[in-house]
Amino acid sequence: MMEFSDFENKGYTKRLERVRSFLARPDFNGFTRKELLLPAWHSIAALSNMAEAVTNLYVRDKIDQEEASTLLEAIVFRAKHRSVNPYRRKLENVSNLHKWGYYLEHLNICLGALARANPDHADQALNRRVSEHLRENTLRYPNFHADLHARSRMKWPADQAAILYSLWLYDQNYQAKLSAEPIAGWFDYMESDGTHQATGLYVTEVVGVKKFSPIPRGCAHSYLCHYVGRFDRPRAEIIWAKYKTHFLKDTFIGTGFREYPENFKYRWTPDSGPILLGLGAAATGIGINAASTLDDAGTFKAIEKLLNRADSGFGGIEKIIGNNLITRVATDFLATSIRLNAETKSVWFQGR
Repeated sequence: MMEFSDFENKGYTKRLERVRSFLARPDFNGFTRKELLLPAWHSIAALSNMAEAVTNLYVRDKIDQEEASTLLEAIVFRAKHRSVNPYRRKLENVSNLHKWGYYLEHLNICLGALARANPDHADQALNRRVSEHLRENTLRYPNFHADLHARSRMKWPADQAAILYSLWLYDQNYQAKLSAEPIAGWFDYMESDGTHQATGLYVTEVVGVKKFSPIPRGCAHSYLCHYVGRFDRPRAEIIWAKYKTHFLKDTFIGTGFREYPENFKYRWTPDSGPILLGLGAAATGIGINAASTLDDAGTFKAIEKLLNRADSGFGGIEKIIGNNLITRVATDFLATSIRLNAETKSVWFQGR
C-alpha cells in the first residue's frame, strides 16, 4: 500500500475531523442537501466510504479500537436509519429484503467494516442476513447479477463487484464461505458475455436497458476497480490497465478519467456527476480511490492535483456565495468520504 505519510498534511486531517464531527451529532435524521449533492442517491455510498476510511485508519493504528468501533457504530446506525434505507422503517421490521441490492451492498460493507474492528458487534445477525440474501439473489440469475433496485431492471457489474466484495469481507471476518461461488460465476459471465470487444473492458449494464449499457463507462470502472481490487487484485490490475489506456485523459485543467468512450455522446447522469472536457466528476473522484487500492501512485498523484484544484476553487466559491449545487460537487460528504477512503487505504487482512 502507498505510504500513509504521503497523505499527511494534504487535507486528510480536515476531512477526518469533518467526518468525526458529523458522526458525533446525536440528531441524525438523514443527510441534508447542504451535506450531499443528491441525498436520495448518495447517502448510503457516502456512509460506506466513511466506514472503509475509518477501518483503514484503525488497521493502520492511527485510531484505536474503541474510537473505531464508536465511529463505525455511528455509521451503521445512520446506514440503517429509515431516512437512508429504502424500506422507510426499521430494518428489524422488514421481513423481505427484496430487490434493493444497491442499498444492501453498501450497508453490508458498513457492517463488514465494523466487523473488522469489532467482530462481536451488535449487528452480526443483520450482517449474516444481508450477506445470505445478496448471495442467493446473485446465484438465482444466469448472469450472476443481483437485483439493484425494486423499480429498475438495470444491473451494473460495478455494483455487483461491490456486492461480491461485501460477501468476501463477510467471509474474511467470520471464516465463512459465501463469496467463492458468486465471484467465480460472475467473472465467468463477464468474460464470456459482459466484455466490450473494442476495449476489453466490462460493459456498463448487463440487461441492455440503456443506450450506454453495452459500452464501458468511467464512473462504473473506477468504482469496479476499487472493489475488485479488494478481493481479486490480479484481475483488477488487468482491468485497471485497460481502463487507463482508454479512459485516462490529460486536459488543460488536469488529468482525470473520461466518463464515456471517445465519440460516444450521452448526457451526464446522477451516476456520472457533471462532465467537463469529457472528464467525469465521479469517474475521476472515484478513480483516485481505485488508484490507491491498486497502489498506482502515479495516477493517484495526477488525479490528486486536479482534485486539489477543484477543492480550492469550489471552496473559494463557497466562501463567497455559500453552499450550493455547484460547490457540493467537490465538497459534499460523498466527495469527502471517497477522498478520505483513498488517502488512508490499508490492507485489512494479512496476505490480501
